[in-house]
Amino acid sequence: MSKSKGSRIVAWAIAAAVANAPLAVLLTIATPVAIDRAVAATSTTSADDYAATRYPIILVHGLTGTDKYLGVLDYWYGIQSDLQQHGASVYVANLSGFQSDDGPNGRGEQLLAYVKQVLAATGAQKVNLIGHSQGGLTSRYVAAVAPELVASVTTIGTPHRGSEFADFVQDALQKDPTGLSTSIIGAFANIFGILTSSNHNTNQNAVAALQTLTTANAAAYNLRYPSDGLAAPGSCQTGAATETVNGNTHLLYSWAGSAIQPTSLLGIPGATDTSVAPIDSANVLDPSTLVLYGTGAIMLSRQSGQNDGLVSVCSALYGKVLGTSYKWNHLDEINQLLGVRGANAADPVAVIRTQANRLKTQGV
Repeated sequence: MSKSKGSRIVAWAIAAAVANAPLAVLLTIATPVAIDRAVAATSTTSADDYAATRYPIILVHGLTGTDKYLGVLDYWYGIQSDLQQHGASVYVANLSGFQSDDGPNGRGEQLLAYVKQVLAATGAQKVNLIGHSQGGLTSRYVAAVAPELVASVTTIGTPHRGSEFADFVQDALQKDPTGLSTSIIGAFANIFGILTSSNHNTNQNAVAALQTLTTANAAAYNLRYPSDGLAAPGSCQTGAATETVNGNTHLLYSWAGSAIQPTSLLGIPGATDTSVAPIDSANVLDPSTLVLYGTGAIMLSRQSGQNDGLVSVCSALYGKVLGTSYKWNHLDEINQLLGVRGANAADPVAVIRTQANRLKTQGV
């Protein structure tokens, strides 16, 4: 592979990682947050009990994530506080931003430990897991290995079937016989994860994280941790709305962003971002908008179908699908960057609040 092509691959991967991390606008490092503090409930006056679920809600971040970037910027921007204002008991997990989901160092075991801490702190018997992106895979791990601790799993833009963009990056890196590109990207991402996590978590393995999110490895993960919420491999369908594991019933939900849509001009295939208007402030105020448009176009070229820039709609289907027509890119799904979104994008805070009410109505 030529040096210039290798440089472009490194640039694409780094740009995508930064686009997937809302902390790009912050310039200061905050004091690390202790685990005990992370488990402690935030004191918020409730306006009503609209989102007051029976069991605590745990929000589970995805790739590049943390609870608060640099200890300052919420990954789930404005979402935890909104749920609390409507009566929910909400906790935010802080896992490795770059790591696989299974294995002793994996995000799954980290989340399981956090779930047990939340249960001990609240006296609850179970939790409701809401995971964004890779956080949905992590949530499924806990539901599989400790089914008695989970009441529901909701996944948002989760690559249950893997990501064609992850395939693109891995394929490109494998064409570099020196392995230098992989080393550069891996080192950059690992340092990035350590410096930007609220507790400077050193358990980072970007190469393992990338491999986890490829379509081939996602298929293998689904065999190791099967779920009734998934349809048969190779289908753009969803599975069952509930599953029972060792006598424990889980409610299963998902939704997906589909801002990036295929288009054609004079017979030449292309992509369009349906989240933004022809003239839209999001293109200026949110740099991730254009980056995720570019990554989404790459996914379309690899036959992903409509996607959010990193995850296809087909890959995100799981359990009871609550929507696939949200005109969101991957960060819009968690109200990033800083609440800025395109003119055509729905309010993700309201969507998650409605889901909490749905869980409440279902008795969990």
